[in-house]
Amino acid sequence: MLYHILIDRFAVQDDSRGEVCFKGGNLKGILASLDYIQSLGTNGIVLSPFYQTDAYHGYHITDYEQVDPHFGTWDDVRRLVDEAHRRGMVIVADFVANHCHEKNALFAEGKHRDWFRYHKDGSVLGFAGLGFLPMFNTDNPEARDYLTERGLDLCRLGFDAIRLDHATGPSYAFWEYFSRVLHAEYPKVHLIGEVWGKMDFKPRHHLRYWLNSLRYSRQEARQLEYAGLLDGVLDFSFQQMICATVHKGMSPLHDKLLYKKVKSHFARYPASFRLWLFLDNHDLNRFLFECGGNKALLEDALTFTKQWHKPWLLYYGTEKGFANEKTIFDGTPYADERVRQCMALPQ
Repeated sequence: MLYHILIDRFAVQDDSRGEVCFKGGNLKGILASLDYIQSLGTNGIVLSPFYQTDAYHGYHITDYEQVDPHFGTWDDVRRLVDEAHRRGMVIVADFVANHCHEKNALFAEGKHRDWFRYHKDGSVLGFAGLGFLPMFNTDNPEARDYLTERGLDLCRLGFDAIRLDHATGPSYAFWEYFSRVLHAEYPKVHLIGEVWGKMDFKPRHHLRYWLNSLRYSRQEARQLEYAGLLDGVLDFSFQQMICATVHKGMSPLHDKLLYKKVKSHFARYPASFRLWLFLDNHDLNRFLFECGGNKALLEDALTFTKQWHKPWLLYYGTEKGFANEKTIFDGTPYADERVRQCMALPQ
């Protein structure tokens, strides 16, 4: 089990400010909390991005070569990696190759214009339609090499795996190159893609995708596209199947059809392809919300997930019964704040 942490919101007391902002979580707080994390039965941690950023969550990167001062320093990163390994834990970094923030010098200084993608009218193509998040042209050799070198930096620091944020954005050729270069030097580092959402979908083999989409859900067909390209994916299909069961008020442990669906789902992938299971994360409703507040259903879902003997992620706060009162998908600005609560550890 891997403990999934949003750095800024973990091991921090200050939840008094209502605005979207940094609230004090940092790498030293995680380091000081490893006893607690291990007491949950975890054998690893997954971090949100720690690079210099324009936003607390870390996904708006302004400098890939600096740690954000809110989170700490490179020495703090090294100490956390070393201590996790000393304890026999694995540690996972989060890397964004799809886009950066407009304040990033790579974009802001205008020296690397061809590193980015543009609309026909010359305006920059922004992630999720946001112009302040320019998307990389990952087929540009210089941009490709720069981003790959930053991936190598994470390997050199000792990270055991890298979560690849919005893996559907960069081209397949980029991921083939990125994987080949990193694995040539660090064959044991696992590259796990976040393959989810409606944006930037580019089926690798149109016929193969079309045939898969006739038999499976779109999410399933998309995940299958990355088998053989990356080492694995975060398994949104599995999460969606469990949600469908608890939405009916049924325990996953008592849903025989769910067992059959999950077994069939797993069988579609090569044995070497890693499916990382989870119930929720920072972009989804808390699973207790999906359970209608029924903690027994949450516990059964956790038990159901554990039994498959695959890597699975426990999102911070789930063990504390964190839930959101309203869905984060109601169109409200910053609704995702509802699932990114501050969590103060017991003293």
